[in-house]
Formats: sequence, structure tokens, C-alpha cells
Amino acid sequence: MTKFKYYSPLVLQKIGYSVFFLLYKFFVRFEIRGRENLRGLSGPIILAANHTSELDPPAMALTLPFFSKLFPAYFICNPTEKFKTCGWRKYFYGGVFFNMLGAYPIFSGKKNYAISLDSHIKLLRKGKTVCIFPEGKRSRDGRLGTARGGLGYLVYTTGATVVPICLDTFFNVTFRDFFLRRRKVTVTICKPIPANKIISPKIKNPCVATFRAGSQTALDKIGEVLN
Repeated sequence: MTKFKYYSPLVLQKIGYSVFFLLYKFFVRFEIRGRENLRGLSGPIILAANHTSELDPPAMALTLPFFSKLFPAYFICNPTEKFKTCGWRKYFYGGVFFNMLGAYPIFSGKKNYAISLDSHIKLLRKGKTVCIFPEGKRSRDGRLGTARGGLGYLVYTTGATVVPICLDTFFNVTFRDFFLRRRKVTVTICKPIPANKIISPKIKNPCVATFRAGSQTALDKIGEVLN
């Protein structure tokens, strides 16, 4: 059984929050909209965002107010073996370091949501906040892809409320763009979507297509903001 960390993600995310808030505010012209949509929310919560850059996860964490009771946020990440051919990243990404930050891997290749997302189901059932990219991977062209079923399944099994997050956008940002303050990034927190709007309780035996359609509901809300 996975032993979840609490204090190390809480402390490290607060430190990271301060660092990235200053970096993004100073270099990127960073703006967060829609924080009023977080008022009164309690766990379990799923923050669901579009994904175009490695700079997205810190931006997701910045959507929460610094003293929010929804911290720490737990991220869904790839297993360590996925990073073994990723240059310098293989020394830092995945494993214990990611666990300390609050990121837990999916168990890929199982073709079974219950197994693949076991850690995150347990976190949500404890009333925690989980961050997910519904597309399942980073976009290579900056456009929204098609949602996979993981988000829908998490909602179905835990009854979590989904908060769509539109990240517009770190796509193809270069070091030069970043440090010369050429890019404006707007993060929009959309209105929460209750579980019954993601997966209808009338559906008694949901299938993969049902879970994908549920995930797409959140992704469509993000698309409305991007467009």
C-alpha cells in the first residue's frame, strides 16, 4: 500500500509557490483569473488543466491561494522508467524526489484504471486535491488534444469535484522569451463541475467511452476559454 507524504509536499510546494510566483510575475507577465471559483470548495478536488509545457505544473499549483486548505496538491505523473531516456531529467524526474513534491506515478500498461490510478483514487478518497492533465500527455502543437478516460474514472470512483484550469500558454516558450519578458501567460480557473455533470449517476455500468466523454466535458470548458 502506498504511503503518502504530507509534510514534505506541503513544505516544498509552499517554497516552490514563492519561487515560481516571483519568477512568473517578473519574467512572464503572469495573470491568474477566476480565483473566486475556488471559494467554499472542500476536497476531494481534481484540478484539470491543458498541458503544453513543463512549466505547467507550477502554474497549476499557483492557482490555489497560498494559505488554501486544498494544499498540498498531489500530481499524476509518469513512472520513473519513462524518464530514463530524457537526458538530465532522468536524474531528477520521478521516484522519491517526485514523491516528496507530491507527485505519484500511474501504473502504466495495465489497461485497467483501478490499477493505474490506485494511488490517486486513495488520495481523493482521503479528501485530497489531485492535479491531472486530461489529455494524458503534453501537446506537441499547442492545441487541445482529445481527453483520455482517467479523469472520468477518478470522478466516477470518488465523487470528486472537477475544477478546469485553462493555461494560456507556455507553449514553445524559450529561455530568451522567458527572461526578456516577451510572453504573457493567463491562467483561468473555470467554475467547478460537480461529479454528476462529469459522469451521470443514471449510467449504471460506465465503460471506457463513458469515462473519456466525462473527461472531455472538463476539457471542453478549457477549450471555451482558449477560444
